[in-house]
Amino acid sequence: VAITSGSWVVLPKEMWVDESRHLVYFMALKDSPLESHLYVARYDEPSSPIRLTEPGYSHSVQINEDFTKFVTTFSSLQLPSQSTLYKLVYISQNSIESVQLGILTPAMDTRAYTPPSLFQYPSCAGHTAYGLYFLPQIYEQGKRYPTVLFVYGGPHVQMVSNSFKGQKFHRLHALAAEGYVVVIIDGQGSHNRGLHFEGVLKNKLGTIEINYQVEGLLWLASQTNFIDMSRVAIHGWSYGGYLSLMGLTQRGDIFKVAVAGAPVVNWKLYDTGYTERYIGLPQNNPEVYKAGNVLSYIDMLPDYETKLLLIHGLIDENVHFSHTSALINHLVTHCIPHQLQVYPNERHGIRSHEASEHYKTTVLKFLQDYL
Repeated sequence: VAITSGSWVVLPKEMWVDESRHLVYFMALKDSPLESHLYVARYDEPSSPIRLTEPGYSHSVQINEDFTKFVTTFSSLQLPSQSTLYKLVYISQNSIESVQLGILTPAMDTRAYTPPSLFQYPSCAGHTAYGLYFLPQIYEQGKRYPTVLFVYGGPHVQMVSNSFKGQKFHRLHALAAEGYVVVIIDGQGSHNRGLHFEGVLKNKLGTIEINYQVEGLLWLASQTNFIDMSRVAIHGWSYGGYLSLMGLTQRGDIFKVAVAGAPVVNWKLYDTGYTERYIGLPQNNPEVYKAGNVLSYIDMLPDYETKLLLIHGLIDENVHFSHTSALINHLVTHCIPHQLQVYPNERHGIRSHEASEHYKTTVLKFLQDYL
């Protein structure tokens, strides 16, 4: 028996069943794909889910054993995480309310923090797409700024949500502080929008994602006056590093430079459990693997100026350094100029403070020199 229906996502991690009242509590993105909320519905008869958490925030919830109280930790783009205790009031069989009992954490001082701005646009694919942008710390109305498109773009990841981004995007804040506009776009194929939305990447990795990113970037540029489209960089890590390379090769008319961190280059070299889930076996789909291979587009990179910075940890346990090594070999063979920064003691994510600071400085210097 289906308890819910509609084109919205139930989050799989948190779910509670109250057998005595025939109720199931669950987290979902029913009201907005940008906000996670606690809902309750009956499982013994048809009923509409009731939202129990306050809109305008993204929530993470824990419920006590007798389903009389719950604690929500919530935040928004503007508000850092806070926790609040609620009481559940069972008014009737199909009517439940949550009543706030008290705030468990004090509000943080955010006067020195500038949050990113949310935007949405009508995609040519027929859905509403979402993005974020960071303005330079010292922003002048009417001035156009060099812009960094920070990209992930792969399956099972959602970058844009109405939740606090503070420390998570601290490197993007650092770029904004140095005078760059930074843009993030969740294109079709990103997480928490349903199977139809996410399934477009099946057998198409590397071939369609950049089109969604460019569509959103061009829309934002057409609606604002702060993006200098002649000075746009694309930058990402992991799958985002992969798309940074694809962006530079496929849309050199849009992206002047690329900074590719820990990039996948050849899907035959990557984790089979992940790869085969999306593009099958290489012997069954050789053209799909070829189309998604960065090396298939190597001749699209210019051999007369530096447009590419590669960054990779030598002990990366996820995207092995063999990807970057194969790419460098082809870049050298084709006499394509590039810059390379390796971190001998770093894995897939840069963890040490010293390497993190060096990474930020390296990216900024490259952008200042070539963007």
